[in-house]
Amino acid sequence: MLLVSATSLLLLPSAYSQAQQSKKTGTGSAAAAAAADQIADFFDKVGDQIYEDCIFELSEEQIEVQQALIQAYIKKGASSAVARRLAVKQIHPPKLSDECEKIRRLPRLAAPSTDTMPPAAKKPTIAVAPKLPTKIPAPVISLADKKGLPQWDCAPDVDYVTIQHKGYARKLTGGEICNPFEDVVREVPAQLRSFHLGYTIKTGRLFIVADDPQVRGQTIAWAISGREVCRNNPDPDCLATRAVGPLPPGKYSFAANKAQRVSWGPTIKRNVAGVYLTELWNKDRFNPRQTAAILARGNIAIHERLKGEMSEACLGLEPKGWAYVASLIKEARATGLDVYIDEPYPQIAENPPVVVASSFSFSSLFK
Repeated sequence: MLLVSATSLLLLPSAYSQAQQSKKTGTGSAAAAAAADQIADFFDKVGDQIYEDCIFELSEEQIEVQQALIQAYIKKGASSAVARRLAVKQIHPPKLSDECEKIRRLPRLAAPSTDTMPPAAKKPTIAVAPKLPTKIPAPVISLADKKGLPQWDCAPDVDYVTIQHKGYARKLTGGEICNPFEDVVREVPAQLRSFHLGYTIKTGRLFIVADDPQVRGQTIAWAISGREVCRNNPDPDCLATRAVGPLPPGKYSFAANKAQRVSWGPTIKRNVAGVYLTELWNKDRFNPRQTAAILARGNIAIHERLKGEMSEACLGLEPKGWAYVASLIKEARATGLDVYIDEPYPQIAENPPVVVASSFSFSSLFK
């Protein structure tokens, strides 16, 4: 509704005058076509920018985490009012730019009256597609005895609460996961026009894969992949667990159509860059059951990570990191993604820039 309102506000004067003119000249179809062209032109120019930058509401995962936080705070002894106030304060959409604030504040406009609108076209009849055979589910892998890698755990002096999300425990401090990455961005040299993105599962490092030894292996940003005990954890059972483990090692491609490489993800309500596994690596580390489960995974993408979220096999970057990586993909400078279990360039790789400190304190629960 916000996007429709924004478009309507921009286009209403011209569309209205054309509709009024159509009563006199009988050019209603031409006027409607012109208005439609303007709408299309508007979204072609700024629609992607709105979708990418203007996140007006919480994601489904943030809502679930917010509700779980309330229950966790109450169990620690906070009143219901304090627990709700803290959870709402801690889990929220990102700060909007001035342009996004203008769109959010636009009034909702009344729909044009029917006498100014051309008759609605009849919907075409769509043939019912034949029912496809049911897909055989991937083997079930148990993570009951798994532990997360220690580098992603809370620091000893950090207060945290533990929530349950989709059957898995998650530690949160101030509504954020423990040890998130700093929003580090290092630009790719301008002269490098074509390269692959590289990603190391164990460390979360995103880097350059290219023939030029001067830039090969240089860091671009840092991204979380996998959730809970499987965050950046290349354990074979984690890699074989859909919607929990990190993305599997191997070679990935972007969409063949360049215009669709960064597109709107309606489930997570933001832009994403889908990636498609074309070659699985390190097969010798997996048994047949794990391999079958890994190959059955899908729905993997690169996108922005909001506060409190983790990742379902995707690469979740901080806002600046996502904006820059998305631009590399849009401009077709980044032409693919290579994913490694271990760091392929240890001689130049840095330690992950994790945020260890936290301002959250249990005393806040009893104020």
